[in-house]
Amino acid sequence: RSEEYEGAGKMVSLLAKFFRISLSQGKDMIPLEKELEHASSYLAIQNIRFKDKFEFQIEADPALLKYLCPKLSIQPLLENAIYHGLNRMVDEGEITIRIREDGDDIILSVEDNGIGMTEEQCQEILRKEPGDRTGIGIKNVNDRIKIYFGEEYGLTITSELDEGTCVDIRMPKVEKGDYDGK
Repeated sequence: RSEEYEGAGKMVSLLAKFFRISLSQGKDMIPLEKELEHASSYLAIQNIRFKDKFEFQIEADPALLKYLCPKLSIQPLLENAIYHGLNRMVDEGEITIRIREDGDDIILSVEDNGIGMTEEQCQEILRKEPGDRTGIGIKNVNDRIKIYFGEEYGLTITSELDEGTCVDIRMPKVEKGDYDGK
């Protein structure tokens, strides 16, 4: 029983951190460091929920963590990876978040070893309509990135059936003084 209470205490702590970062004092743009904390809390919560059905890791260049990104950019990608990529797997799942630079841009990747998708399914995700009942989260992230930074930025999805999926977000390096919005 004490183990159950310990798990509940950990879950409450993770949820508090998750919601605190979600609110971010009303700011739309937050440092990548905070976005990664939010993603890590979300994954830890889901891992408790799914009884350690997957492992996750974060690989990020520390020099990039000061740059801003639209809040809640990673979580919808993780949600899709868990519910659509890993949920139906028998083997243990793996999710990796990577943050690296590409010239003046940042590439934020979420990769899983799940069931994968066809090329057609990858393209369909980015064409979802607001009236669609499911799968709108990834398109929403793509649209927000394009609104903030321009059409040359956004998501790219690559996948292979029975191998997994990788979603890359390309965005410019934006520092606190570069951004006029909230």
